[in-house]
Amino acid sequence: MDFIFSTASLFQWELERIFYLAGEAGFAGVELMVTKRPETQSPEEVKRLADRYGLSVDCIHAPFLMAARKVWGDYRGKIELSLQMARHLGAEVVVAHLPYLWQWQYARWIRRNLDASRKEGGVCLALENAMLLKLRRPVNFSFYNNLHALTRFPHLVFDTSHFAVAGVDIFRAWDILGERVRHVHLSNNYLKGFDDHALPFEGRLPLERFLKLLSAANYGGKVSLELGPGPLEARLGERRVLSNLRRSLEFCLSSV
Repeated sequence: MDFIFSTASLFQWELERIFYLAGEAGFAGVELMVTKRPETQSPEEVKRLADRYGLSVDCIHAPFLMAARKVWGDYRGKIELSLQMARHLGAEVVVAHLPYLWQWQYARWIRRNLDASRKEGGVCLALENAMLLKLRRPVNFSFYNNLHALTRFPHLVFDTSHFAVAGVDIFRAWDILGERVRHVHLSNNYLKGFDDHALPFEGRLPLERFLKLLSAANYGGKVSLELGPGPLEARLGERRVLSNLRRSLEFCLSSV
């Protein structure tokens, strides 16, 4: 089980700055979030940066965020170009989001196309459990976003903070979905209904115990630290971010 850093954690920063910090913090690999920034959409530029800072690109997060809704067209373009980038960079997993409730065509496509044998050139296309939005109470806006429905898919991304927002116990979720999990998004949560993406040693989720569970289960995928710029204290600059990244990685390594 290897720990990598998600560039989504600092999505407003230049990609080279993020790669530099990931390397300095001790990470050997990253998960690339494709955003509106042109450098995140260029396999050649990403490879140049990865080579420069001695990092592997282990996962591609397709541009499904609302802020990137115009990047690479519709769901088919987002998935196909992400798979192409993954093959180019040697990444093993592409993360896709569940369809929103108004994305009927995407919902039908997922149900028909994500079967147990679906791998594209050695790359696994995996679906991430979605976060709920905090209105008066957490509200779900995605198809298939419950434990029972997720069992119909063979390849999943397990996001600890998203399950916390939904009020789902992460240990129960692992018991039900663990054999399908190909990638983990790790962050903590304060259990107040918001998608905190807090540092792993903060918040109320028992992530040390969760990581020990993954180790005992011989989980063979990557654990990607997908943290928020707020918890990382990005507003205070690189030195503080680097300190928080090192502390987060140390916590994870000491938990297994």
